[in-house]
Amino acid sequence: GKDLGSFPEKIPEEEEALPTVEEVSQRTNSDFIPEIPDGSNAENSQLPPNPLEFSPPSPPPPVDPLYPPNPDGTVPDPPEEVLEALRILGYNSFRPGQAEAIMRVLSGISTLLVSPTGTGKSLCYQLPAFLYHRNSGSVALVISPLVSLMDDQVSGLPSALRAVCVHSNLTQPQRDAAMEKIRSGKAQILLLSPESLVATGAFSRFFRDLPPVAFACLDEVHCLSQWSHNFRP
Repeated sequence: GKDLGSFPEKIPEEEEALPTVEEVSQRTNSDFIPEIPDGSNAENSQLPPNPLEFSPPSPPPPVDPLYPPNPDGTVPDPPEEVLEALRILGYNSFRPGQAEAIMRVLSGISTLLVSPTGTGKSLCYQLPAFLYHRNSGSVALVISPLVSLMDDQVSGLPSALRAVCVHSNLTQPQRDAAMEKIRSGKAQILLLSPESLVATGAFSRFFRDLPPVAFACLDEVHCLSQWSHNFRP
C-alpha cells in the first residue's frame, strides 16, 4: 500500500495559549464588551441611567424697575431724578415720545419704539442705562446688527456715559479690555453683535462675568423682519 509516512519521534510542545479577548483589550487599553447569558452583547443591553446630570447655572437675579407702573398700568411722569439725568446727558427737554419710552424702560415694561432717524431714539436706552447703573451698578445690553453702527454709538455718546463693543472684529486683548471696563463699572452700556450674543468659547466665558443686566435693547429691530428670522441669530 501507499506509504503514509511515519509519526514524528517527538511531538512538539504546544505554543503558548492565545490571549482571551478580555486580555487583549486590557493590553491595548480598548473596550471589552462581554457576552451576557442570553448570548447577546452587553453593548446592546439596557444600560443603567447616568447618575451625573448637567444643570445649567442659575441666571442672575433680575434688576428691579426704578419706577413701578401705576396701579392702572400706565407709567408715571418723569420724576426729578429722570429730569436731572436728562440735564447731565446734555439735554434741556424731551422730544416727542422720548419721555414715555424712557419711563416704560425704567418701569420694566417691554417697549417698541418706531421713529424716524434723527429723532432721538438712542436717548431712550442711554438715559435708562445711566440711571440703572447709578442705582444698582447694572449694565444695559444693546444688540446692533452692524459693527459700524456700534462704533458710531460709542463715539457719539454723551460725556457722562461710557460704552464698549464686543464683536468678531476685535482681538482677544481688545475683548479683555472691554470686559475689564464692564467688570470695574467704568462702562454702563455693552454693545454686541447678534453673533456675539449666542457665541460659545471665549465669548461665552465673557458673559459669565457680566454684572446684572438691567435691560436689553435691540437696535435697528426692523432688520428682524427684513432679513427674516433665520438670516442671523
